[in-house]
Amino acid sequence: MDVQCVKCSEQQHEVAIPRVSSITLEDFNDKYLGKGEPVVITDVADKWPAANWTLDSLTERVGDNIAFIRQQTDQEAYKVGRTYTIRESPLKEYIADLRAANSRARSSYLAVQNIKKSFPELQDDLPIPGYVGKLHRGPYLWIALKGHYEFCHFDPDDGLLVMIQGHKRVHLYGCDLSPMYPNALGSKGRTIQSQVNCINPDLEQFPLFNTATCYYCDLRQGEMLYIPAFWWHQVTSVETCISVNYFYGDAGENRYLTKIMKPPIWPTFSHWILNIVEQNRLLESFQRVLGQLPESLEAFLLNTWHEIPSSEQLKRLVKLIMDYLELDKLPEVERTSKNAPILKIRGLLWRK
Repeated sequence: MDVQCVKCSEQQHEVAIPRVSSITLEDFNDKYLGKGEPVVITDVADKWPAANWTLDSLTERVGDNIAFIRQQTDQEAYKVGRTYTIRESPLKEYIADLRAANSRARSSYLAVQNIKKSFPELQDDLPIPGYVGKLHRGPYLWIALKGHYEFCHFDPDDGLLVMIQGHKRVHLYGCDLSPMYPNALGSKGRTIQSQVNCINPDLEQFPLFNTATCYYCDLRQGEMLYIPAFWWHQVTSVETCISVNYFYGDAGENRYLTKIMKPPIWPTFSHWILNIVEQNRLLESFQRVLGQLPESLEAFLLNTWHEIPSSEQLKRLVKLIMDYLELDKLPEVERTSKNAPILKIRGLLWRK
């Protein structure tokens, strides 16, 4: 299978992501996490027990475990984050497809698989990296066939992507919205997807894409990439790959929220919040959420990031949503429980 592994679009400003070795937590926080700048850390994960994983060893240890496999991943609709379906399969069947490089393998992807739930036998092989201030979710397992193109998107967390086996090419594009043409508000899932195929962009339809700065790196076995929160990123598997990732934020109960409610992240975070509003807007339960919006948001932020907003932050988020919905006041609703209904992220598995 041929792999398109270009650096960036021809007219884009390119920046090679720096690579560091033996960086201390203090230096990482000062130079990268605190500034929201990506970096490759070269010499941490190669010492983990997971560094010995192979397709054979995973088949032997957890091959009978059921995994969720994305389908239709070779279609253009997947490459712009709009459409895929899910099938359940024993991991060994998916790995057998990868080995055969058959048509089903070329249209499938094991993505964001919760290791604690799906592969608990592997947990002890994966320490939580010392750079993680407060774990939000993970670790997650990803296994991809050579040539897989993962759609460009951003996550609402800081992230560490760790290569266990293989080689990936990663493009990052900062956190600006306009050059990346996000899908319409209301798109399903926890991430926001770009309409742009970054390897083969339609510059007539998406002319601003070439104004985005493209940060790039090659990530190989034992290396770890820090992806700043709300940064667009696109990943291509140069070889058949095994990788894991962690979603996290700053330590403490309000530091992460304070960070993402400031420039340059605030406009992108606002878009993400309003996307969740649109996911819920037509549901009958949404009126109850609106009726208790400050409490619902407070519960949502605690559930999502273990963060406690200040009163000013809560007021700002309520105003954002009310302005978007063109509301002068929140509706009055009858309380049916002592706890406010939580705003929910819809479509975490399926995107149809």
